[in-house]
Amino acid sequence: MTRSIDLGVARMSQHHAVVLGAAALLSVLLLLLFTRTKLGLAMRASAENPVASQLVGINVGRMRAVSWGLSTALGSLAGLLIAPITLVWPGFMFPVLLYAMTAAVLGGLTSAPGAVLCGVAVGVAENLLGTYTPQDWLGPEMKLPLVLMLLAAVLVARPAGIWGRAPTRKV
Repeated sequence: MTRSIDLGVARMSQHHAVVLGAAALLSVLLLLLFTRTKLGLAMRASAENPVASQLVGINVGRMRAVSWGLSTALGSLAGLLIAPITLVWPGFMFPVLLYAMTAAVLGGLTSAPGAVLCGVAVGVAENLLGTYTPQDWLGPEMKLPLVLMLLAAVLVARPAGIWGRAPTRKV
């Protein structure tokens, strides 16, 4: 039996609290990496404009390798944290991937805080809809299609996402 933490109006299992804390800590660490370190700034520059980055002395190939390594490590850590909560099978991260990609696109691919905020908002809204709507009207199988319809609506209205910046063309 797992222990739970009483939050007043709701209860949360200790494992969910650990996952939430780890996600918050990793988000802050990634924000600091990409905004305060030479490595993070070089990775951002290489992603934004590889030619200009190479001209100022950044090894773009190395930055791409570091980016792939970092994303692999983060994906593995996410799988490790979520595996005890869900059933493990070869495609068990696919729904999580859909929610993560939806949050990233909704928040804007150029805005990390926007993606994090949209991730929290999508998660809360999806769970509230699943909890407080009649079962015969909106069952659990409709949660993901609703999130994807929200994604489609935002992409039609604002292709760069809610907080994302539209690309500018300089002449």
